Amino acid sequence: MKRTPIACMVALAATYGMPALAAGQQAANQEIEEVITIGTRTPGRTATESLVPVDVISENAILNSGAVDTADMLRRLAPSFNMNNTTTSDGQDLMRPATLRSMGPDQVLVLVNGKRRHQQALVAVQENVGRGSAGTDLSAIPLSAIARVEILRDGAAAQYGSDAIAGVINIILKDGEQGNVWAQYRTTDVGDGDTWKAGAHVGFDIGDGGSINLTYERVDQDPMNRATKTDWFGAYPGEPTELLLIGESKVESDSFFLNAMLPVAGGELYAFGGYTNKEGESKGFYRPPSDDRNWSALYPLGVTPELGTETEDTSLAVGYRFSTGDWNHDVSLNWGENQFEFRNIKSVNASYGPTSPTKANDGSLTNEQLVLNYDTVRSIDLEFAKSASLALGAEWRQDGYEQEAGDQVSWGRGPVLCAESFVDSVDPAKDPATCVYNIDGDGNPTDAPVTAVTAPGMQGFAGYRPDSEIDTDRESYAVYADIEIQLTEEFTTGFAARYEDYSDFGDTTNIKLTGRYAFTDRLALRGALSTGFRAPGVQQQFFTQRSITIDGSGQLADTVTIRPDSQVASDLGFQELSEETSVSYSLGLTYNGDNFTSTLDIYDIHIDDRIVFSGNINQGLNADVGAVFANYGGADEVLDGVANVSVFTNAIDTRTQGLDWVNSWDFDLDSGSSVILEATFHMNNTTIESLNSQSSIVPIDTVYDKSQQ
Repeated sequence: MKRTPIACMVALAATYGMPALAAGQQAANQEIEEVITIGTRTPGRTATESLVPVDVISENAILNSGAVDTADMLRRLAPSFNMNNTTTSDGQDLMRPATLRSMGPDQVLVLVNGKRRHQQALVAVQENVGRGSAGTDLSAIPLSAIARVEILRDGAAAQYGSDAIAGVINIILKDGEQGNVWAQYRTTDVGDGDTWKAGAHVGFDIGDGGSINLTYERVDQDPMNRATKTDWFGAYPGEPTELLLIGESKVESDSFFLNAMLPVAGGELYAFGGYTNKEGESKGFYRPPSDDRNWSALYPLGVTPELGTETEDTSLAVGYRFSTGDWNHDVSLNWGENQFEFRNIKSVNASYGPTSPTKANDGSLTNEQLVLNYDTVRSIDLEFAKSASLALGAEWRQDGYEQEAGDQVSWGRGPVLCAESFVDSVDPAKDPATCVYNIDGDGNPTDAPVTAVTAPGMQGFAGYRPDSEIDTDRESYAVYADIEIQLTEEFTTGFAARYEDYSDFGDTTNIKLTGRYAFTDRLALRGALSTGFRAPGVQQQFFTQRSITIDGSGQLADTVTIRPDSQVASDLGFQELSEETSVSYSLGLTYNGDNFTSTLDIYDIHIDDRIVFSGNINQGLNADVGAVFANYGGADEVLDGVANVSVFTNAIDTRTQGLDWVNSWDFDLDSGSSVILEATFHMNNTTIESLNSQSSIVPIDTVYDKSQQ
C-alpha cells in the first residue's frame, strides 16, 4: 500500500443506570474476579478458581475498548481470538471469519446466555483465513446488548457438544434497569470509508422482579479502497484506474435484540433473541473489453463486476427455570436462522450476447437450527469429599440447510456461442467449431486458430443452478453427565461425558477430565484432558457453486464446488464427509494476589480428519480426471465450460501447541477511584501431522496444496 490512510473517529455516548466503578480495592477485585457460568456447572466459581482457562470480558472493558462491533471487540480484548478483514471474497465481506487459538471458525462454539447459537449459511470458499468453514456471524449480535463475554479456552465437546474443539464463547446479554445511547463517525484522509455507527439500549422492570431489555444498532459504511491504479496488464484501454476493491466494502445494517425474564409460578420464564439485516456491495476481478466474458457494446472499457449481498439473521429462545427439591432445572427451545442472498448489480452473461441483462438475482442460502434442551444440576453429598455437584442433561437438535437457484440468466447458457473476439464466426449461434481466432492480440493474422465459446453465467458471481437446489435437514440426540468434586481443601476434580447420535453419520462419545490443586490460597495448578468432535457442517455437506477464480497462470477460470455426496465427487474418488475428532491437553498456573491476578496456560490439541476445501482439481491433471470432466462437460451439464472443481473432504491431521498468559493489575487512586490494567499474550503453532487424499486419481498435493498448507 503506497498510502497509509489516517482514520479519524468521533464518539458520543450517554448512559443512565449503569453501575459506577466503586472506589477502593474491593470493587477492583470484583471487576477481575467476576463469577463465571461457562466451563463449570457449579455456581459461584470465578475465573481463577475454574478448572480450565476462562476469560471474562466485563461491560466496562467492552465500553472502554472503543469497539462498536462484537467481533472487533473480541479481537481487541481476548488474546486467543482473532478476526481477519477480507476483500474481494463474496459474502465474507459481510461475515468476516473469526478464530480461537487459530482453529477453524467452525471449531469454536458460540453460546448466547448459555444456549447454542446457529451458524451462518455462507461457507468460505475463497483464499482467506477460515477457508472451507462456516462459523458464527458474531457481528449480528449488537455490542450494545452485551453485559459480558466469557471465553472458555479449552476443548469442551463433552460438556457442550459439537464444534467446541477450540473452546466456547458465551455472550451474556444485559438485564435489569439501565440504558445507554452512543454514536460514532469515521473517515480517512483519502476521503473514503465514511462510516456512521449508532446504538441505543434500554432496560426496564416488568411485573414483580422481571425485566425486559431492548437494543437497536445501525451501521452505514461507505467503501474504503486501497487498490493501486492499473491498466490491468495493458488490457484496460483508458487511463489507469482502480479496477478492483482492496479494502472494505459498502455495508448497511440494522440490528434489534431483546432479553426478557419474568418470575412465574415459583420459577423464571425467559426469552431472548433478535433480528439483524445487513446489505453489502463488493467487486470482482476486471474483464477487458475484448474478453470472451464481455461485450464491448455493453462495456466498451471492460467491466469490473459488482456483487450485492444481503443477510438476514433471526433468532429466538424461550425457556423456564425452576427448582424441585435440591434440583435446579432449565428447559428451553432455541431457534435460529441465517439467510444469505446474492445478486449481480453490474455484470454480463456473455452467452446472451450484447443484449445480455446486467443485473440478476443469484439465489440464496439458508441455515436453520432448532434445539430443545433440558439441563438440571444439584449439590450432592459424598462421604469422601468436602463438596460436589452433579449436572445432567439431554438435547435434541435439528440442522436444516436450503439452497435456492437464481435467475436463469445468472447461471445459464444463452443462444450466443461465439464471443465478440471470434472474427471467423458467420453465425454466432452455430456450432462452436465455427468460433475460431484468426488474429492475435495485436490484430495480426495467425496460423494457429483457437476454438472456444462464450462463458455461461453472470460474471463476478454465477448464480446457483436448479440442479444445486436442496432443502434438507438432519437430527441429533445427546445426553451428558458432568460432575465436579472438591476432595480436599486443596484439590478439586471434574469429569464429564457426552453421547451424541447423528442421523447422517453415526454416534460419538466424548469425555473430559479436569483437576485443580491449590498450593496456597493464591497459587494453584490446573489441567485438563478431553476428547472432542465436530460434526460436518450442513453447509459443507450440501453447498455447491460455480465461481470465477484466478488460476496458477494468472488467468480467470470457471470453478465449480461439487458436493461430497455427488456422483461427480464419487467418480473422482471422494467419499462422504465424516466427523473431525480431537484430543486436547492443557496445563496452567493461576495466581490471585491482593492487586495482581495472573493465569498462564499451555495447551496441545490434536485433530484428526479435519475437513478442508480442496484446491483446484483441473481436467488436465491426468487422463482419469480428464475422463470425469469429459463425462459431465456437455452443454448445460454440471461441468459445462468448467476448468476446475473443488470439494470438501476429510484430508488432514493437525497438531496445535500454544500458550496463553493473562495478567491484571488494579491500583487505588488518591481520589478514591481505581484503575485496572491488563496485559495478555498469546502464541501458538499449528503443524500438519499427516495428509490423506481419499481419491486414487487426485493426488494429495492437489487436494491440499502448498498455498493452503
